[in-house]
Amino acid sequence: MSEADRAAANRLLASASSDGTRDELGFAPIHFAFADRFFPGTSVQHAQLRYVFFVAWSYQELLSRTAGERFSVDELFDIERRYSTRLIRSVETLEGSGISGWTKYQADQRPIVRASTIYWTALRSWGMASPVGGLGDPPTETQLRGLWPRLVSREDGDDGRTINADLFEGMPGAPAGWRNKTGKLDFALRKVEAQYLRRLWETAGTGGTRPLLSRLTEAGVTTESLWSPAVRRVATESDRNALTLAERAAAVACIARAAHSALIERKRNKDRGLEDHRHTDALPVLVEKHRDAALALDVAALRTETHIDARLVAFVETVVEWVRERRPLDTIADALTTRERDLKDVRAYLVNEQRRRDWRKGIAAPLDYRWPVVRDMIECVRDVS
Repeated sequence: MSEADRAAANRLLASASSDGTRDELGFAPIHFAFADRFFPGTSVQHAQLRYVFFVAWSYQELLSRTAGERFSVDELFDIERRYSTRLIRSVETLEGSGISGWTKYQADQRPIVRASTIYWTALRSWGMASPVGGLGDPPTETQLRGLWPRLVSREDGDDGRTINADLFEGMPGAPAGWRNKTGKLDFALRKVEAQYLRRLWETAGTGGTRPLLSRLTEAGVTTESLWSPAVRRVATESDRNALTLAERAAAVACIARAAHSALIERKRNKDRGLEDHRHTDALPVLVEKHRDAALALDVAALRTETHIDARLVAFVETVVEWVRERRPLDTIADALTTRERDLKDVRAYLVNEQRRRDWRKGIAAPLDYRWPVVRDMIECVRDVS
């Protein structure tokens, strides 16, 4: 890959690491633990829900073409390029359309990260993908490719017909014209597709339990805030307790990130002779806004719920204590610098003047646990079914 390609891949991986923001302070384990509990199978990269069907239909088509042969990455790429090109031709504006890899496809290149890679976890977590090849659970993409020649069997006898494994048992079939190279293709779910997803979500939780994702979908809750009374009314008692922990942990992360940004801004001003104060001015406002929630966090309960490591526990405790004592920014500078350096080494903004030159970041916000993405998913399913 070119330098630009590697940079694009790194940006995508970085955005996947937490809640869509760069995770210099390592709050991703908290984000993942709660997001995966409440909304299993989701990702901050999920721009369009119908992609889960596009990916599944692509694999079904590939299996029907290459039964018994080795897995063909090129043929999968060709299928993805075909449906992506149709999607591109079906929208008026590509920016913000949610079409994965459209800039590469327009340049007649392959995307750095394909749609199937982004959405495969959803197919596994929701039970769309079937256990095949003797596996007890749905395969990863890598496992599926390794199993590919074993997905075909023959009936007894010389004239026995070939039988392909059912990769996605019970899934709605592809729409008419799916294999066409032209024609309109869009992200609007068919009713049968929406109803199918609702059924799968009912058992998508740990051990086949019903997650908050399903409860919110059935109740039609798509409030702006994940912390709204409407969400809590739908949640089980266990999930309500987890929501309380998640909200308070999100507040701590917001304050820590705000302090971190203010320190970078201050150092960058000194490096370049600037007079920027956006993050410095925002810090006291954010501390006061989220102070009560941060101080109410039960760190021991958070560790039990999320299984975060001792270093993150200690860092969270340091931030909470700093908030409690209302100390100035300088007094937490060492803790923030050490934390970022331990995670990023020489790439840490607080120790690397070169990296600070191009630093740009929005005002810190609490962890959102993918709720903006999930809210759109719920609305997408509810609007149809």
